[in-house]
Amino acid sequence: MAQLMDGVRDRRVGLLVAGMHRSGTSAVTGSLERLGIPLGSSLLEPGEDNPKGYFEHARAVAIDDKLLDALDRRWDDIRALPQGWQQTEAAKVAGMAIAEMVREEFATTPVFAIKDPRLCRLLPAWRNGLAKAGAEPRVLLVARHPREVAASIHRRNDWPALVSEVLWLRYMLAAERDSRRLRRFVLTYDQLMRAPLAAMRTALQSLGVSIDGGAGQAALDSFVACEDRHFGASEGLESATPVAKIAGEAYARFIDLAEGRSVRPSVFDELAQRLEQSLEGSRVLIESLSHMCLHFRRDAEAARNEVYAVRSEFHAQLAWTESAVAERERLQAELAETHSKLAAQLAWSDAAVAKQEELQAELAETHSKLAAQLAWSDAAVAKQEELQAELAETHSKLAAQLAWSDAAVAKQEGLQAELAETHSKLAAQLAWSDAAVAKQEELQAASAQAHSELTEQLVRAELEAAQLDRLQAELAETNLKLVAQLTWSDAAVAKQEELQAALAQVRLELAETELGLARQIAWSEEAMRIREGLLDQLQAASSRGDALQSRLDQYEATLVGRQLRKWMDRKAAKGSAP
Repeated sequence: MAQLMDGVRDRRVGLLVAGMHRSGTSAVTGSLERLGIPLGSSLLEPGEDNPKGYFEHARAVAIDDKLLDALDRRWDDIRALPQGWQQTEAAKVAGMAIAEMVREEFATTPVFAIKDPRLCRLLPAWRNGLAKAGAEPRVLLVARHPREVAASIHRRNDWPALVSEVLWLRYMLAAERDSRRLRRFVLTYDQLMRAPLAAMRTALQSLGVSIDGGAGQAALDSFVACEDRHFGASEGLESATPVAKIAGEAYARFIDLAEGRSVRPSVFDELAQRLEQSLEGSRVLIESLSHMCLHFRRDAEAARNEVYAVRSEFHAQLAWTESAVAERERLQAELAETHSKLAAQLAWSDAAVAKQEELQAELAETHSKLAAQLAWSDAAVAKQEELQAELAETHSKLAAQLAWSDAAVAKQEGLQAELAETHSKLAAQLAWSDAAVAKQEELQAASAQAHSELTEQLVRAELEAAQLDRLQAELAETNLKLVAQLTWSDAAVAKQEELQAALAQVRLELAETELGLARQIAWSEEAMRIREGLLDQLQAASSRGDALQSRLDQYEATLVGRQLRKWMDRKAAKGSAP
């Protein structure tokens, strides 16, 4: 467990780990956790670009994203934040949310850490939020060469180096400016990679935090690894822009701070002023493009949320379907069990009936014997009393037997009533099955109706084809009339032109008929997609229409053309005669 070195009771310190994205803030914060500094209970899950984890508190990221969105910004927006944003209502709401999160997550924790690269640009809100929660903010600022950051972002996001360098300057210069009045320490990514434990101990000691003596090299050797570093400063993207030069100078000053050398705040202010001057000529373009990108990203997020909602609804529907199937299987099992019990009950009833018939046969035999005994009465008077006593005894046994039979009959009636109730339940189940079958038949009837409608459309298509044949016949007849008219000499030229106009009208009607046929075929294709089995028939109908069109074109090209040529030849012959 980490402790404060000053020993002041009831003091709480929140270490704010700040730094540009892809600068090693995750490695630093993961090291803090392994050295005993709590990070909270709701950390973001690891991702493909950070498989060991981001170590960012989900609520902190949500607070920062919400505040940036209220300021019409995002984490990757290269524009400066709006002037006076610290006094906006959104900043006040963010401060209260930060205070509430700190009270709930770290109420009894003397030292805790919160990491989010967005902290660089939103430090005033976090400073106010921690103060409201009674915690002192101290800043651990992580710096990495801007060329390495640009290379890492280029591999992940395919961004040009200039964008990453401007964003690096926005983050780092804002973090340096807004942490000047706070207790802070600058740690470079190179220092962490060279000696993780020594770098973390130095940083924590400078921030007034002591760690358990048992937390040492082994805790960090398994976490901070040199192979996690994919880019060096010499391997980054080359950039010779004024922004790259400013970023290089700024990184050199952060190295000075990390190695204990003092740097005047005005140096960083001058670098920030040079950045603004270098962007001044493109400020309108940057503002327009950033605003456009912001809306594009918001639209993409809305679409992504909609996809998530549809996917969630689909999974819920799938779960409901699975539970319905399980319920159906359970009911089927209960029905099978009921059938089994019913069969056993029927078998028992059959055995009871057989036993009753056996007793009735014995009773009939006893009555027969009794009748025989009574027939002896006249001949055996002396024996009468003895026989009467024997008869009385027999009657007594018979009465007992009859009482037992009555009980058996009553038991049988109870079983029959239970059997009737089981039959009633079975009848209800069968009625449910009949309703399901009726529903299925209704669906089959609807399918048959759809098939009938499709057949009707095909019949209509065939009628349209017949209409096309009739029009072709009329066209042939018109052509014959045209030939007859052409034979009448020069006086029939006017009539020929009239026939040609009629022919054009016929062709127009034919085209309209073909258009109607094409619409019918298109409708049929749509219906056939519902009933894929009829696809071949529709294609055959379409091919038949194409063949008819081809035959019509060929017919016009041969018959009409041939007749017109004959007429022209006769016309020419008459013109050359003396």
